[in-house]
Amino acid sequence: ILYGAHAPAYHARIDSLEDALFHVGRLARAGAISVKSYQQPRRDQRQQVIEAGARLGVMVVPEGGAKFQHNMNEIVDGHTGIEHAVPLARLYDDVLQLWAASQTGYTPTLGVAYGGIAGENYWYDRTEVWKDRNLMRLVPRSVVEPRSMRRTRAPDDHYNHILVARQARRLRERGVSVQLGAHGQREGLAAHWELWMLAQGGFTPWQALRAGTIDGARYLGLDGSIGSIEPGKLADLAIIDGDPLADIRQSEKVRWVIQGGRVWESATMNEIFPEARSRRPFFFEKEGGDTIHPSTTRWLEALSRALGWDH
Repeated sequence: ILYGAHAPAYHARIDSLEDALFHVGRLARAGAISVKSYQQPRRDQRQQVIEAGARLGVMVVPEGGAKFQHNMNEIVDGHTGIEHAVPLARLYDDVLQLWAASQTGYTPTLGVAYGGIAGENYWYDRTEVWKDRNLMRLVPRSVVEPRSMRRTRAPDDHYNHILVARQARRLRERGVSVQLGAHGQREGLAAHWELWMLAQGGFTPWQALRAGTIDGARYLGLDGSIGSIEPGKLADLAIIDGDPLADIRQSEKVRWVIQGGRVWESATMNEIFPEARSRRPFFFEKEGGDTIHPSTTRWLEALSRALGWDH
């Protein structure tokens, strides 16, 4: 990420093409195939990042940060795609035509959609996340329960992600590539929620599944290796105990995961092929593990005193 706003440790200051080449280059040397241009306040700065990416063979995907004007000039200037939601309830034909003609992709990231209550909250509101057995086996209760039990509640028409998903569908109908972006939200579930939210916007289950597989792979230039089941591609698969083409909500019923020729059981994360091997316990499964470590508590208390947080 090339973060333009002032922040400790990860501010990327860009005032020239040379600056942009430096920042894109250092990430490319670390193995990046793309960089996220985020909160660079001026258009010329974003254009310099684009030029640096073109010279170094690195894709540039920006986030407009809920700024519609930024989104539009990012499309015009030739970014690979737009990350995060365009914060409008409706896109008019001028935007649809421009976007489709540009071949710019779109990753609406509905779980954190701009313009209203974020989509992640919908699933805390409408489902009892803390009762998901697979999730609670693999994530500390102290992380999941406060977020899912003390939940925001609202009528459907207050959830803006549904409107955003409808506009994403209209863009897809014009030929714009729409991909899934789960944003690293709730472990194991966020990607499924993203599929379901696309369906709330009118995507068919097939279209939503494509957004999470081949369309996303093609967007990143990785469709020669992943994204579909074909000879010569990596056999990294999720085996679903259900039919998500009939009901997209079935997508979460993952029974096994295959990666690199090895098979894991979803419910336990134990390997079952080619060797039967139980995983080691997570830290929170050990006695006293589902609590904040005492050293972390002491550090937070010292920081609180230093910054005047305590009274």
